[in-house]
Amino acid sequence: MKVNLIYPCSPDSADKHDFSPIAKSLDLLLRPARDLLGLGKTNYTPPLSLLMLGAVTPPDVEVQIIDERLSEIDFHEEVDLVGITVTTRAAPRAYEISTEYRKRGVTVVVGGVHPSVLPEESSRYVDVVVVGEGEEAWPKVLADYKQGSLKRIYRGKRQNNLDELPYPRRELIRHPEDYLTLKVLAASRGCPNSCTFCAAGFAIGKQYRTRKVESVVAELSEVSGSYVAFTDDNLGWDIAYAKKLFRAIVPLNIKWIGSVTLPAVEDDELLELIAKSGCVSLCLGFESLSPRVITDIKKQRTNNPARYRELIKRVHDYGIPIIGTFIVGFDGDDKNTFGTLTDFINETCIEEPTVHVLIPYPGTRIYRQFEREGRLLCKDWKYYDTARGYVVYQPKQMTPEELVDGYLTVLQKVFSLRPAIERLVGARTLSSATIGSLFYNLAWRRSAALQKAQLQKTTENVS
Repeated sequence: MKVNLIYPCSPDSADKHDFSPIAKSLDLLLRPARDLLGLGKTNYTPPLSLLMLGAVTPPDVEVQIIDERLSEIDFHEEVDLVGITVTTRAAPRAYEISTEYRKRGVTVVVGGVHPSVLPEESSRYVDVVVVGEGEEAWPKVLADYKQGSLKRIYRGKRQNNLDELPYPRRELIRHPEDYLTLKVLAASRGCPNSCTFCAAGFAIGKQYRTRKVESVVAELSEVSGSYVAFTDDNLGWDIAYAKKLFRAIVPLNIKWIGSVTLPAVEDDELLELIAKSGCVSLCLGFESLSPRVITDIKKQRTNNPARYRELIKRVHDYGIPIIGTFIVGFDGDDKNTFGTLTDFINETCIEEPTVHVLIPYPGTRIYRQFEREGRLLCKDWKYYDTARGYVVYQPKQMTPEELVDGYLTVLQKVFSLRPAIERLVGARTLSSATIGSLFYNLAWRRSAALQKAQLQKTTENVS
């Protein structure tokens, strides 16, 4: 039996690797720096969910992983069954892939956040839908396929004991040199927050679960390379656990990136351990500078905008670079939001700011609110892409065009060369990560210029 596991990527998605001459020239320019830091050819990391499915696939099943961000799918290849992991923005492409395989008599299974939220929709395009976590359900799917008794929907049980799971099957990665790093892993699952814009809980649940620190250390020691990407949604939720973990990985001499909740950086001991353990970029979800918005999106439990500047300074004082995430387009935002956000980012010297237009993902409270109020402009999932800046709903205090213009203005003013360099210098966190931060800023600067005409045209079409 032969199985393909696919990470889909629509051709016009920002996830698709840029093979243009300009991008190739920039990659060539940065190649020495990437080699020096021990990084691969791109900023992509392997699809961990598929590596985990590969790990629980029985040994008598031949399995391969196809990452469409980096390679094409050969639909003429003989295969018995295909599994596709699906996010909302990739759903249309996933359904196209499914259609092509089913024309050839191949059984198609989908899982991930989008099918977990909309299993009925997904089932119209595929043979089998897996809802929730996949490691427990996937072997059942394969066994039922062999017996000719497949069900339409499988509901994966929550993995309460993460230490019972095998390590990701990294030997399935066909071109490891194409990825930023192979050391991609999660020490925990789940997020107890109830943010109104987040749909992650539909796939992994709200219950926070952690692996034994010894297991994480063993996995880190087993995989070659010194650069680690933690994919945890909320690595610092359990501060006692986080301290134990970072204390244990200090001797490994690694460099890592990951996300923690803002209360975690209030703890000096934890910050010191984060720095000592090799953190080169710490992702912090600020989301908004408005206390009203923070309350509206149910994030006041962890976020207090009045504390943002002090928290950023504390992180920088420990020499830790920051990836700061922000969202524009909430109901509490108006046209003044963009200038205020631009000034804040530049004044606080956030090395790698990420600014996105709000996407009301299916299943979230915000999606249900906008649907109830008749404010959704479309349900074409290809536009539900945070990396593109599409506006798929009617904002409350501005037009869609004004939201697009404001968003692009923030990008242009934040990622212009001078403010980008001034932030890197002002943060005083100069290290090997500075090269990566500069690359990030340059890439976003180019992206902002390319987005403007496309976004304005697309916004008119969506509206």
